[in-house]
Amino acid sequence: MMQTTMDLEFHYPQIDDASWAAPLLRSAGRMGCEYSFTTMFMWRMFYHNRIARWRDTLFISAGEEDPVYLPPVGPSLYEGVGFLLERTGRKGQALKLVGADATVVERLEEAFPGRFQFTSQRGDFDYIYRTEDLAQLPGSAYHSKRNHIAGFSRKFDWSYEPISDRNTAEVEAMATEWCRQKGNCRDKGLKTENCAIREVLRNREALSVRGGLIRVDGRVAAFTFGSPINDRVFDIQVEKALPAYPGAYAVINREFASTLGEYAFLNRENDLNIEGLRKAKLSYHPAMILEKYTCTQIK
Repeated sequence: MMQTTMDLEFHYPQIDDASWAAPLLRSAGRMGCEYSFTTMFMWRMFYHNRIARWRDTLFISAGEEDPVYLPPVGPSLYEGVGFLLERTGRKGQALKLVGADATVVERLEEAFPGRFQFTSQRGDFDYIYRTEDLAQLPGSAYHSKRNHIAGFSRKFDWSYEPISDRNTAEVEAMATEWCRQKGNCRDKGLKTENCAIREVLRNREALSVRGGLIRVDGRVAAFTFGSPINDRVFDIQVEKALPAYPGAYAVINREFASTLGEYAFLNRENDLNIEGLRKAKLSYHPAMILEKYTCTQIK
């Protein structure tokens, strides 16, 4: 197991951390949205996400008084988890790992047989799609989506463009308008997201963020953005469309997917057990639903 003479020093992730943490996350080859540095950065204050580094291993925690951890990212999962077991043991706490996929669960059970209990919640599972499917909407399965887009095109004069310095202010204004229409951002999660959208858009290059928008008669009606999880999977972090433009979600989804051909898969994250969101994500026919587990140390 990993041995150190000092404890880890966790801190809230900052923009500068992307230069070293994002490559480590990508090298892990995991598909869950938790392994996108941008996602972790966006929600750092809401979930109290913190990171620490020991040599070539990245540790990620969430929560304040009784934190949980992602499975460490580095050369040896065994050593990384072993160090966390020692760390939480010194504090009299049971180690709890979250966001573990089936492969990590199998490796944990091999390395620490009988030491962890594994549980899952359906609302935490990620929806993974073939990029080609979302870009082309092929066959009868996507007939209704093509109809939505056709109806949108008949009703509106629209165009697509990538998010850039030239239009960032307009995207931010649309995000604020969307939030206003959803209750004026009284919901803490929506308020956090709205602030995070501005922060991410203004640091797109450092965060490896790409995005696109739809204009209707010159006005930004929808936008989306995301960043890579690894070389095969791109994470869609935000997608918004104003209610006055029915069908805009289908259009921005397809148009942006069409620009991401170098990635085999798109992760559109989880549904939080929200029935309408689950129905919408299933309607795009995911290639897989990524099961994720909480791994709790048995004391």
